[in-house]
Amino acid sequence: MGIDFSVSGRPGVDRQACTQCGLCIDVCPDKVLQADDGYPRAGSGEFAGCIACGHCTAVCPAGAITVSGRGLTGDDSIELTALGERATADQLEALLVRRRSMRKYTAQEVDRESLEWIVAMAATAPMGIPPHEVGVVVFPGREQVRQFTDLAAEAFARTVKFCNPVTLLLMRPMLGKKLCRMLRDFVKPLLKTILAHRAKGDDRFLYDAPAAMLFHHTPLADAADCVIVATYAMLAAESLGLGTCMIGTTAALNQHKEVKQKLGIPPENQVGVGLAIGHPDVKFQRGVRRRLASVRFM
Repeated sequence: MGIDFSVSGRPGVDRQACTQCGLCIDVCPDKVLQADDGYPRAGSGEFAGCIACGHCTAVCPAGAITVSGRGLTGDDSIELTALGERATADQLEALLVRRRSMRKYTAQEVDRESLEWIVAMAATAPMGIPPHEVGVVVFPGREQVRQFTDLAAEAFARTVKFCNPVTLLLMRPMLGKKLCRMLRDFVKPLLKTILAHRAKGDDRFLYDAPAAMLFHHTPLADAADCVIVATYAMLAAESLGLGTCMIGTTAALNQHKEVKQKLGIPPENQVGVGLAIGHPDVKFQRGVRRRLASVRFM
């Protein structure tokens, strides 16, 4: 639990390797590390103590500091030089402009190694306070995706029944006017459309993708955390030449405890977005320039 400050990270210093440069002390966000006879020493900090952000490990040129606890082990430090140079701005632009939501996939399955790498890249997403409050359920083949689709369709049908005028009127004092209107005017029509196409053998939920991921988060996390992690996964998949489509309809599964149970999602967690993944069956020849609603430099 990232916001549980009763659990602290544990910085360790190898004095034989330490060059006393002081970089780790300067970079520590809560001033947990203090100088002791020229060497860094872990203290209580100014606010939360060590949250295992790993800044001290990452900045140390001698590899003299390790951090464990709060999801980290002493072996989680990665030598960046072994990973090559960072992507250029042009390379990043090429990746971002090329990406489009993909709803048509070839019959080719996505290999397990690629899915594991996408998950690893998604885990690099910023989390505010470590460790991650986001989890993911991976559906690594078309059969698993279809089983999930069947499970979701049953839940969607129950949601549609719930969203009748009488029930929404009775629930309005508890749910609020805005949510009831969204359920009536957006969620219900969308789910009915998905179910109608499903009855004709057309998958408008995950688009018969050969793989998918479902992101969920603990009660302590912000709902945006799932979207951020899923976005990292989406871009990682794009870098492999895979197509993706982010699925917001999965949020409708939140009220169905049996779905969470079957997927191994803790009952208190909130289901966030889904991600359909597969080999594209469409080759786009051009990009489309997008603009934000407004841009203002102050």
